[in-house]
Amino acid sequence: MAGAAAPQKDITFDECWSILQEEAINKMVNIFEAEEQPNDKIFDSEEYMRFYTAVYHVCCSYSPDNWNQKLYDQYKKTFEDYISSKVLPSLREKSDENLLREFSRRWKNHKTMTKWLSMFLYYLSRYYIPSKRLPSLAESSHSIFYNLVYREIHEQVHDITMSMIDRERNGEQIDQAMVSEVIKICEEMGSGNASKHDANNIDEALVLLGEATYSFTGLRLEGNA
Repeated sequence: MAGAAAPQKDITFDECWSILQEEAINKMVNIFEAEEQPNDKIFDSEEYMRFYTAVYHVCCSYSPDNWNQKLYDQYKKTFEDYISSKVLPSLREKSDENLLREFSRRWKNHKTMTKWLSMFLYYLSRYYIPSKRLPSLAESSHSIFYNLVYREIHEQVHDITMSMIDRERNGEQIDQAMVSEVIKICEEMGSGNASKHDANNIDEALVLLGEATYSFTGLRLEGNA
């Protein structure tokens, strides 16, 4: 938002989050829902400093309310609300390869939003989160995606992926790049920070991943023989 005034030092939590919601979060959501390809230039340096400064002043304020915790909680709620209102409905209406494509697209968008919001809330990450021994912003957002999205659709993703691999074994052409991308995402879900707070599902995710990876690797080796 070029030319916007810098936030005042006495900015409140509500004023700060209104700036982030209206000028940053809504902008990203509009890009995601228009199915545009996000890039590294969503926000310019002036916008970044405006959002960072707003968060900085809130974190450094001496409010009787714990605005640092409110920022942390609202950050998580932003992902929960967006996934519930936009991501899950879109995934639920898709099947077969279209589901895999949408799953991959939504995960990329999720990481993009995580990256930018973590940059805007960096001051929160630098002091408050370590002092309270809270999960990092990235860990929190990835866990939300894992719990709300991956746990719901991972069996479908596995079945579709294995079906595509079987079809190629039988001579059909498939989108190998997409299959490889989905397997990579499943690996992130199964072995990364996204699932470390939900140990009951880690082994299952890794078993499904291993099965798909083994089959697909063997297929590609056969094709190159």
